[in-house]
Amino acid sequence: MKTSPVQLEIFRNRFQAIVEEMASVTLRTSFTVFVKETSDFGACLVAPTGEVLAAPTETSVSLMVGLPGWEAVKAFDSYEEGDVCIANDPDTTRGLSTHLPDIWVWRPIFVEGEIVAFAFNFIHSSDVGGRVPGSITPVATDVWQEGIRIPPLKLVRAGQINEDIVKLILTNCRIPDGNWGDIKAELASLATADRRVRELAQRYGRQAVADGITDLLASAETRARRIIATIPDGSYSASDYMEIEAGVTRPIRIALTLHVAGEDIALDFTGTDLQVKAAFNLPTYGQPGHYMLSLAMLNYFRTLDPQIPYNSGLTRPLKMTLPQGTIVNPDPGRAYGVRAATFIRVMDVIMACLGQALPEATPAASAGAIAIVLLSNFDPKSGQRRITVAQPLSGGSGGRPRQDGIEGTSFTGGWLRNVPNEVLEAEMPILVEEYGYATDSAAAGLHRGGAAVRFRFRNLQPGTVLTARGLERFRFNAWGLHGGAAGANTQVRLNPEGAARDLGQIDLVELDRGDVVDFLSPSGGGYGDPRARAPEAVLRDVEEGYLTCAAARAGYGVVIGGGAVDVAATEALRLSLPAQAGIDKGSHRARFEADWPEAVQEALIAALLLRPAAVRDTLRTGLEARVLAETRAGTPPDRTRIEALITELTSEETA
Repeated sequence: MKTSPVQLEIFRNRFQAIVEEMASVTLRTSFTVFVKETSDFGACLVAPTGEVLAAPTETSVSLMVGLPGWEAVKAFDSYEEGDVCIANDPDTTRGLSTHLPDIWVWRPIFVEGEIVAFAFNFIHSSDVGGRVPGSITPVATDVWQEGIRIPPLKLVRAGQINEDIVKLILTNCRIPDGNWGDIKAELASLATADRRVRELAQRYGRQAVADGITDLLASAETRARRIIATIPDGSYSASDYMEIEAGVTRPIRIALTLHVAGEDIALDFTGTDLQVKAAFNLPTYGQPGHYMLSLAMLNYFRTLDPQIPYNSGLTRPLKMTLPQGTIVNPDPGRAYGVRAATFIRVMDVIMACLGQALPEATPAASAGAIAIVLLSNFDPKSGQRRITVAQPLSGGSGGRPRQDGIEGTSFTGGWLRNVPNEVLEAEMPILVEEYGYATDSAAAGLHRGGAAVRFRFRNLQPGTVLTARGLERFRFNAWGLHGGAAGANTQVRLNPEGAARDLGQIDLVELDRGDVVDFLSPSGGGYGDPRARAPEAVLRDVEEGYLTCAAARAGYGVVIGGGAVDVAATEALRLSLPAQAGIDKGSHRARFEADWPEAVQEALIAALLLRPAAVRDTLRTGLEARVLAETRAGTPPDRTRIEALITELTSEETA
């Protein structure tokens, strides 16, 4: 390295301070609720190579390290001082943006006539056009239904805004004032980065800063490799499912084999399901260390080494196999809006693999879903469209080896902040009737899972439109470890105290005045045998409202009466209960895999991937029906039989 250890630490802290200030500027100057309250935005500094050299850890989303910045950098042959570029299209940015609401901007930072770094920023726009208010619906079948597509363009040339581009973007969204306010917040963030990096170079010299960038990336890689070396060598496999209700006939499988060899890790997603005619496709373009596939590993590195430089050097030891045409590497033009649900399930299976490699250090599964609830209506006075995010609903995290899970916040999405009820009620004509932790939702365990969140509101204006994305875990549960119970499932009900109707995975629901919508998020799994939990801890959970006495008895064998533990009755009841061990994945998964053994799913997926993409969707439905029928008849088909079934189907279609 050319940079001394002392100066390297100075640069690490200075770059970190710059990106934290970038994030703070975005937060403080943005317009829309989803940015200024929920913090769904990101900021970072990027090396001239396109690798992230620093990203915030205190403000904004954690999803920046590992982004393919080189796709943006090389989108233009040349840059001038004062240029700012803009894009939101996953296909033309090749996985930089992963759905259309993420509006990215970037700016070259010149020192002495040379580019020493780029400043990047994105905000999640609450609307970029498309078929529904808020742009995202799970039932979209291609990207053209999801809003305006912005390829890499120069929004600002040498300091002059291109007003034609601004008009084009704002004309194609429902909330132009809010979007333009958020984009200007991004521009302010980039200007802050430009100023601070120039100041750094003025103090230490341009070449010293350039060397520091190179060495910080190398330092992060070295420290990540040291951590990987502590994971036992081997191959660890896990899978889980996504409950997509549109465009498919069975739940979608996310499969991973994690290969650990010395200081290297390979993530092989072979066996993961095909791309879908729904909005769950995650456009990674096979990019190495893609930021939406590597976050679980980055979190692990930072847990063991909190001061590790947070940059893309952390992703260098990660190799990925991402079969083309699967949901984690789809073909261009697919719908991408709800890709976060897929990203979260990927995090779950990575954690499941780590749980096999490090059974005493890995928590039970987190809730596994983040639902973004969005409301839209027209202001009766001005006639203007109003769109706002009501809440990001996460569930509890999994129980941990040494302590309970975190209430209402999962490890897989804990960076999003809630919208204060007062702000929401000021933005929209609704009344929040309940927002808190749900009783009897925390999974039992020696260390219980974190509680779910209940969000219940009453609509006060007719014609209000409700959408929600990322609703998952209606049937498949977050798993418990070492005897801990599986997490609770999602529920969404309309008018729960009247003629209640389950809404399921919402596309779009129009609400009448007085309608009540009740959301219950999923919860994380428990860790360890619930019988080993101290009765006093169970009593405290009852006193604090997490458990009822009935749940304490059923889940823990703890008998409570008169506000105290009945010690003798508890001891007798616990002796009569069976010991709990192993992994609890929930009863629904066992029933599903009786119809769809994992070996059959793998053979089906592999056979379909060999066919041209244009015919897979047509083949898939008929093929799955025949495979299911043969499995239920007691003869689960192998790869050879599945190939024969495809031949039969193709012949029938030709005839």
